[in-house]
Amino acid sequence: MLGNLALDEIQTRDITKALDIIVARGAPIHANRVLSTIKQSLNYGVSRGCVQHNVAANIRARDIGGVEKPRDRFLTMTEIKKVWLFLDSEENQMSLHLSSAIKIILLAGVRTAELRLARWTEFNFEESLWIIPAEHSKAAIIMKIHLSEQLKEIFLRMKQASDSIYVMPTEDGKRPVAEQALPRAINRIQKRIGIPKWTPHDIRRSFATGLGEILRIDAVVIEKLLGHKLPRIMATYNKNEMLQERKEALNAWGQLIENLVTNSNVTPLRHVM
Repeated sequence: MLGNLALDEIQTRDITKALDIIVARGAPIHANRVLSTIKQSLNYGVSRGCVQHNVAANIRARDIGGVEKPRDRFLTMTEIKKVWLFLDSEENQMSLHLSSAIKIILLAGVRTAELRLARWTEFNFEESLWIIPAEHSKAAIIMKIHLSEQLKEIFLRMKQASDSIYVMPTEDGKRPVAEQALPRAINRIQKRIGIPKWTPHDIRRSFATGLGEILRIDAVVIEKLLGHKLPRIMATYNKNEMLQERKEALNAWGQLIENLVTNSNVTPLRHVM
């Protein structure tokens, strides 16, 4: 709809009509994200003198997609075990790449996009290291992810199953899988697993919650693992990447998950720092 209009012809009502179409498709949260992007783009246009003012400036997200309530869903250890065993069972009909993605997010806490866009050139298996480039990170920072034994095993299995340059390729191997591929796959298996609804981001929240509440990992280490930028004053004076602490945390978490799903003895209230 907006594509047929010149930039200086776009009116506020044109933007709201286009966003209403997205909401009507059942994606109110996505509509709010699109609105945010439009506002940023038009602000840039104003700063460059391309348009006189931002016609989207007064459009409120609450009037488009509604007020967004922060999610607090995370999987308990019992639920994590149930999901993992389902993924390993014959009942699971997901592709190797998609079922592995769930395990990787759980074990490493990475964002879906960071995994979806990953290429094998980012990995050094001898050094047990995955370096996510800044352009794939939401925070626009280079991220160094230690590969625990559990993570390394999953990635190597995926690599052997494909000759694509991408970790999670399409069937033809020429592109990374679509953005909605993993959420859709998770939606399809919800009822068969039999636990309350969860999303890819809830897996990431489960990772952070488990590290904090079960392994008692320092909050700053968890923030580093999640790829979050520290508050400005902390970021200015604390340049410590805490790579060793992050490595120990990922190794301990990977071992805890392995013990959980293999029914080995689990000692969750153990500090690993």
